[in-house]
Amino acid sequence: MADLFSEARWIGEFFLPGSHENRFSGEIHYSPAEGVILSYSITGQDVPAVTDVLHGILSTGDKCTLIGQFSPAQAGTNFRTDLITRSGKTGFQFLTIGDFLDHDEQFADIDFSLTNLQEFFYPRGAKDLVKYSEIPLYSVTTPFGKMEVYNAATFGYLHSDISSRIYSRDPVALDALSQAFKDIEAKYPQASFMIKEDIAYRISFEFAPRLTIRDAYRHIISLSNLFAILIYSPVYPECINLNKPGTDNLPITIQICPSMVLDPRTINLLNTRNYIHQHMPITQSTVPFDSIVSTWMQEPQSHSTIVSSIQKETGFRNEHSAHGEIVLFATQLESISFAAGKRDKPKYEYPLEKYACQRVRDRIMKAFGKATVEETAKAIGELRNEMAHVGRPKQRLATLTLRELVQISRYLQLTIIGYILTNIGVPTHVIIAYQERYCSDE
Repeated sequence: MADLFSEARWIGEFFLPGSHENRFSGEIHYSPAEGVILSYSITGQDVPAVTDVLHGILSTGDKCTLIGQFSPAQAGTNFRTDLITRSGKTGFQFLTIGDFLDHDEQFADIDFSLTNLQEFFYPRGAKDLVKYSEIPLYSVTTPFGKMEVYNAATFGYLHSDISSRIYSRDPVALDALSQAFKDIEAKYPQASFMIKEDIAYRISFEFAPRLTIRDAYRHIISLSNLFAILIYSPVYPECINLNKPGTDNLPITIQICPSMVLDPRTINLLNTRNYIHQHMPITQSTVPFDSIVSTWMQEPQSHSTIVSSIQKETGFRNEHSAHGEIVLFATQLESISFAAGKRDKPKYEYPLEKYACQRVRDRIMKAFGKATVEETAKAIGELRNEMAHVGRPKQRLATLTLRELVQISRYLQLTIIGYILTNIGVPTHVIIAYQERYCSDE
């Protein structure tokens, strides 16, 4: 399985590490919405002990490991004649396919791809123009080791008769090219020429010191969160491979399926939003990508409120969610002013002046019907207090529709994102383009 956004099922036999003789049957169901779930049936009175890791052999012949607490003693019990059967379902944090792993086993090498990663680096429709490189495109030093961005490509052999792969309306020119290729093959008989069939961008982590799967996955999510902010859309891993030495030190590639448990509406956004490289304000060509990553990974949890608002996006709003977002975002704006020591102005005025582009300021002033940023800042405070305090007269709320509340929420969010992007090193003109692009009323 390579695509973490596709559902899959496996039948197999499962057992505690080192206890293959006490195996039992079960079926694993994986989906991005429900995570990793094992449905199992244990026959007999010997119930496996509580464990944090479960091994299995799938019907495909692959070894697998389920990571997460397994407590079969709590399963339902059925008595039929002289048989006792315990059947149940258990969710796990991770399913790994390819080897038996220990619950605390540590690893140094992991690689993965993220949704919309290709479009961030290069237009999806221009893959043929991307030159394959064996050298990493980016190499970034982080507090937990080295991160690299590299090409992963598939190739087909280019045989002597290249006219089977290359066409020209000029047969004479095509014959000349074919003969020239044959001459090169004759001159370099040890060379092997291949033609690129597909290319993709992937990311690898080389951990120092080694990390468990749980800790490694946290770093993958931290980087996903950064990309979510950069492209203003949910971003999640779509394929994760763990690499470890096997028998005779030969490498083993292990697939990792994490329990992401995403809202189906978020999954739908991931599958239906079409990002076009040329229309994205932030791409690898518009920002100093390596320094941004290095800065972000120093404190990846510093902006969890804004990250969550993007990563958990569903495309759906109601009055409750709009009120909650505005209160949270207003608190974030207040913290920005507090950290900057700007207590001489209304607490929402400084971030609007400093981190919101003119278009965002104009639109939020229009939403509140105000002529200045100072008046708008006071109106934000009034709105926030009406939402947060029980019994407060709803004077400001009474003048705003749900659509206007959703718009205000977005303007506040983009202001906070402007603050974050500034701090991680995104150029000012790129931030302005970003805010102007995403402050639309769609």
